[in-house]
Amino acid sequence: MTCSSRPTLAEITDWVADYEKTSRVAHATVHVLPQEDLDHVDSGIVAVHLNHGPASIYLNVDCERRWTAALTERSGEFPLPGDHLIALGEELLTTGQLCEYLQKRTDAAAPVS
Repeated sequence: MTCSSRPTLAEITDWVADYEKTSRVAHATVHVLPQEDLDHVDSGIVAVHLNHGPASIYLNVDCERRWTAALTERSGEFPLPGDHLIALGEELLTTGQLCEYLQKRTDAAAPVS
């Protein structure tokens, strides 16, 4: 099912760039990537590669224009010293803040019916 109401790759790229002018995702690397879903090739996802945990977080917007986060799976234990655990928490917190920012921008850009 194709939904034309999703933000475009260009919009998402601009919004992430705007966010990064005043805020940042702590310790992590952020990329805006085109959707691999053939029904939504004009839209994009935001990939956040965590530096203090063996995982990535993908922020995606659905056809109802809601942003959600998906964490990649990891296997086994990953022991962390206290300072790395704090840094991982900062990565998660600031990724959540980016997700909320993208939701606000998406809501503000809602198509007029």
